[in-house]
Amino acid sequence: MGQPKQLLEVAGQPMLLAVLEPLIACELVASVFVVTNSLVASSLDIAETDASVVLNDGPDAEMIDSVRQGVTELQRRHELTPDDGVLICPGDQPGLTTDDITRCCQVYLQSPTKITIASHGDKRGHPMIFPASMIPLVMSNACDAGLRALPEAQAERVVTATCAGPAVLRNVNTPDDYRRLG
Repeated sequence: MGQPKQLLEVAGQPMLLAVLEPLIACELVASVFVVTNSLVASSLDIAETDASVVLNDGPDAEMIDSVRQGVTELQRRHELTPDDGVLICPGDQPGLTTDDITRCCQVYLQSPTKITIASHGDKRGHPMIFPASMIPLVMSNACDAGLRALPEAQAERVVTATCAGPAVLRNVNTPDDYRRLG
């Protein structure tokens, strides 16, 4: 992309801030942790939001490493019950709305022992919410290849939250993906 994609402009602001806004605005989300590298963190004024920054400067870091660092910080700052939900949302998913996040949280609260995955049409996307009781599995070798291993290993515990907009399916991984944001 030529630069960190979280800094690309989307609707007049850096992509990461566009993703953070609906998360912070959702009344059902208690805490927001942004796991990113020092370059992105120093380029954005995240301190002006209600989010906390967790740095992941590992040169070979994968998304699961960021998830694990965020979960570790969450556990450090909050005493979690087994049914508390851990919401994971990639930083390259602009267009999510507070309604999307709220819908996912509402579905999770109806079944707090299940994994809730946002969906649109017949496709699953993000965010994903899993119960805190599954943190040991997320931190184990079973998820080394990525968080998608969690719903694969626990398929019987997956419910979907149908969201109105297609943004729950969006990832910005290529210049073409970015151009399609329009």
